[in-house]
Amino acid sequence: MIIIGEKINATRKQVAAAIEAKDRKAIEELALSQQQATATYLDVNGGHPTREIEVVKWLLDIVQNTVDLPISLDSSNPKVILEGLKLVKNKPIINSISLEKDRLKQYLPIVADHECGLIALLMSDAGVPTSVDDRKQRSEDLIGKLTDAGKKLNEIFVDPCFLAIYTEANAGLDVLEHIRWMRHRWPELHITGGVSNSSYGLPKRKWINQAYLMIAIAAGMDSVIIDPCIEGTVPLILAAEVVTGTDQMGMNYIEAGRAEKL
Repeated sequence: MIIIGEKINATRKQVAAAIEAKDRKAIEELALSQQQATATYLDVNGGHPTREIEVVKWLLDIVQNTVDLPISLDSSNPKVILEGLKLVKNKPIINSISLEKDRLKQYLPIVADHECGLIALLMSDAGVPTSVDDRKQRSEDLIGKLTDAGKKLNEIFVDPCFLAIYTEANAGLDVLEHIRWMRHRWPELHITGGVSNSSYGLPKRKWINQAYLMIAIAAGMDSVIIDPCIEGTVPLILAAEVVTGTDQMGMNYIEAGRAEKL
């Protein structure tokens, strides 16, 4: 499972406070805790309203001098992405490109010209997808544009848009059906997303997030954008991979047990 640790995000109160106080240690601790929780990538979002480029540079300096994990560069500003690409030490992921016309126009040349993975979010100018068929059509359109631009399927992480499940009866089931379809349609493709988006408005959100993630793994999801430090999440991921056969002979699970990470 490719785990994209989501905690280093300037929109979070803890990170915003660390940025304002120039508290390097707080950012170091966030990076280390996610690495120890077996994150594969660390998402870095410097979403400051007036000085995002400066903040991203500061965050990248701390993170990359603390851990040796690749970065997921997360910004809606292409200038921030370009500045971040100059600084990353390992092949990054760009978060994210979509079918929204302005965003596609700005980001497609960037992902085509750089050695990077990318998160392909199934948003368009019409908004979020409304059905399984809508998701399928958007997937075909966006993946087609990305592969035409030279990206390999194994560099693309499709985010099918995890929506709040309590507001629409089929929101959860539609995403799961689409994940199964994508896994069959493009075996090499990565499928990711912020599962925690599904539990907005519900109490004890951890249980919804973890249940949804386990079912999504069984459907074919092989990546997730999540806080890996939430108790029980990573052991459940490892267990699900044993059950679904993606961890053959349970070797990763056994190794985690020996390292006392279960």
